[in-house]
Amino acid sequence: MDAIIDLIPPKVAAYIPGLDTSAYVYATGADLINFDKRSFWISVASIVFNPLYWNILARHEYREKTLQKIFGGSLGATYFFFVTIFSLGILRDYLYERAIAEQPHWELLTHPGFKALALALFGLGQLFVVTSIYALGLTGTYLGDYCGILMSHRVTSFPFNVLEDPMYVGSTMAFLGTAIWCESAAGLAISALVWIIYAIALKYEGPFTGMIYEKAAEVKAEAKRDAEEAKESKTSAPAPSTPPRKSERLAEAATTATASTAAPAATANGAATPRRRAAGRKSAIANETLAASPMRVTRSRSKARSDAEGSE
Repeated sequence: MDAIIDLIPPKVAAYIPGLDTSAYVYATGADLINFDKRSFWISVASIVFNPLYWNILARHEYREKTLQKIFGGSLGATYFFFVTIFSLGILRDYLYERAIAEQPHWELLTHPGFKALALALFGLGQLFVVTSIYALGLTGTYLGDYCGILMSHRVTSFPFNVLEDPMYVGSTMAFLGTAIWCESAAGLAISALVWIIYAIALKYEGPFTGMIYEKAAEVKAEAKRDAEEAKESKTSAPAPSTPPRKSERLAEAATTATASTAAPAATANGAATPRRRAAGRKSAIANETLAASPMRVTRSRSKARSDAEGSE
């Protein structure tokens, strides 16, 4: 029976009727936190390690794309982050509960009002975490944007319309609610550390994530400008001019006529050109025609007749 009681968290054991809680150790002052317990420091180490793990590895993946090469793409790398981060979260929660189970109890936190506050904090915190995962989806929650899977628009639905970082706030509320329910001052200290670690992580995660989306927007805008410029240059380029066939024929005729009229009169050795030879033949033909024409004959006969008549 004692072994079973040891496995039951104090937050449950305190409300089980007839259950003996006399083994619980209540402390005050500096004894509220036992720093000698190794489980306390293991819990602290896991809480510090988890954000360091996903921030360092995710930035490396964004620059080098190592996981994408190993797992065959962005989706495979994102699923790797999902499995490892989720598993580390489960381990962290287990180590946290084991740590506060070995710590002294704070009698002040046994008041029913604190129990109600613990329930409200834990329930609301888990609501923020679960609804954030639902709104972002698996790739949006587990660093898909670092692997090249970007969200098409900013999520503004619940709980992002209530809180800027609902997952971190909700997780811290769950840690705090558990610490109050378990009546653990050590749990309160660890919860404060959780919020400090998350606040530091946000200082680096927020600007880096914003840079990823700004670069993606710049690349998209540049590609759009290039496409528009290519389209404009294609539509504004003049079509090659083709002269009409009729104009070509007229130009060729004019060239031929110019060449025929501009031929030289004689060659270098003084020989007559074809044109001069043609002109000579034309002149000879004209003389022959004139000599043999009837008019020439008649005129010769008339002249001969006159001579004869004169001699008579």
